Amino acid sequence: MSQNSPFLGFSLRDTLTRLVPGLIFLTPLIVGVTVLNPDRLPNESILFVLLGLSGYIIGKFIDQLRSGLFRVPLSFRYFVYRETDQMEKMPSWYIKLIEWQQKLPRKLNFYEDRDESERLTNNMNLDFRKDLESELGVDFIEDRPREIYDLLLIYMSDFQTPRLRRFQSVSMFSSNLRIAAVGGLVPYTTFAAANWPDPFFLLMFTVSVIIAVLVVAFWSILSTTQHLYDELLFKEYYMKRHEDQRINS
Repeated sequence: MSQNSPFLGFSLRDTLTRLVPGLIFLTPLIVGVTVLNPDRLPNESILFVLLGLSGYIIGKFIDQLRSGLFRVPLSFRYFVYRETDQMEKMPSWYIKLIEWQQKLPRKLNFYEDRDESERLTNNMNLDFRKDLESELGVDFIEDRPREIYDLLLIYMSDFQTPRLRRFQSVSMFSSNLRIAAVGGLVPYTTFAAANWPDPFFLLMFTVSVIIAVLVVAFWSILSTTQHLYDELLFKEYYMKRHEDQRINS
C-alpha cells in the first residue's frame, strides 16, 4: 500500500497519525457505552461514521499537539545532546525524570547514559555535526534541536523517499499513540473522581489505565521506531548530498 493509498476514506498517513490515535483516546468511552449503555448506540452505519469522524478530529488535535510540543523525535534530541554535552537540549520533562531517578537506589534507576557503541550514528563513519553545520548553517551549541530538525526536513523536502516517509509516519504514530494513551488518563480520571462511584465512569477509567499500562509496557519498542526513522533520515541526507555533488560536478 502506498503512502497515499486510501483506507476507509483515509490515507495511510492519516490512518496512522490521526485516526488510530483518536480511536485509542475514545476506546474507554466506546467500551463504557457498549457494555453498560448499549441501548444508546445508533445503528452500525451511523456508528462507524461517527467513530471515524470523531476519531479523526480528536486524532488531528493530538497530532497538532505532537507537532507543537513533541515534533522533534527524542532520539534526534539525544543525538544533539551527545554532540554538545548540553543536557538542556533534551525536553524539560526528560531532565526532571533524570533528576528524580538520581534520588532512587541505583538498582531502581531507569535511565543510563548510552555508551559510544549505542549512538544513533555509530554504524556510519561520518561527521554529522560538522556536515549539518556546514550544509544547513546551524550551530549545535546555540540552536535548539527543533531548529536543526526543521531545517534538515526543509533541506530534505524534495528528496524524501517513500521508505523515509513511511518511517516518518510510523515515528509520528508512536508519538501520537503515547499522547493518546497517557493523555487520556487525565479526562477519564477526572470524570471518575467527579462521579464516584458511578460504574460507567469507573469502567472508562479502568480501560484508560489498561491502555496506558500497555503503551508504557511497549514504550521501548515505540521509541525504537523513532530511532530507526532518525537513522534513515541521516542516511538519506547523505544520499541527497551525494546526488547534489554529482549533479554539480
